[in-house]
Amino acid sequence: MTEYRIGFLAVASIIGLAIGSTFYMLGGRKGKWLRRFIGSAVISTTVIGLLLLFGLFQMIHLAIYPLLIVGFSMGYGADLGYEKIIRRTLYAIGVVSSGLLLAWTMGGNAWFVFPLHLGVGLWSIWLGYHNPIHAPAEECFICVLLNIGLMMYPFIVGY
Repeated sequence: MTEYRIGFLAVASIIGLAIGSTFYMLGGRKGKWLRRFIGSAVISTTVIGLLLLFGLFQMIHLAIYPLLIVGFSMGYGADLGYEKIIRRTLYAIGVVSSGLLLAWTMGGNAWFVFPLHLGVGLWSIWLGYHNPIHAPAEECFICVLLNIGLMMYPFIVGY
């Protein structure tokens, strides 16, 4: 595969992530199904498509979609501090578990991406707890942050 093709596929992964994050944000306003099913479908389809293109796909990777549905279905809002932490932790676990699945099935260098993915998941709990930005922007950015690691796995060399 040429360097240009790899570069353009990386850009395509970011576009897929942006579209999925848009549906994630819309699900906070119009209907939870947009977040749970459409946003997670766009992101998982992007990852699975990349895995197919790179010849890395395994049938177990189809589990990314239900894992993202679970993560995207976790209640995110709360008024009390401990409720915010619990809900945001469950959300992060739901999403980061799809990265764990990829690291586990790919092995090798994939394990170098997983700590980054996990660290971003932990940081998203802190960020979500403090809510320093408007909710629609926060939802979009949190979705991007939590799923950027997923977009990286198909590009791992020498797994």
